[in-house]
Amino acid sequence: MRNLPAFVAVGVLGVVLGLLGSVGLASVLSTSADEAVTSVSEQSAEPSLYGTR
Repeated sequence: MRNLPAFVAVGVLGVVLGLLGSVGLASVLSTSADEAVTSVSEQSAEPSLYGTR
């Protein structure tokens, strides 16, 4: 039981790092999602040559 404060500190550190990592990952994914939306909208603005007669 003497090591309990060390285990608690490591657990708290893990939770904090996990939260920071998830927030960072979410911002990276939302940025790439925004870029994907803009690239798709730019592509759809061009006339499509497939299926036209």
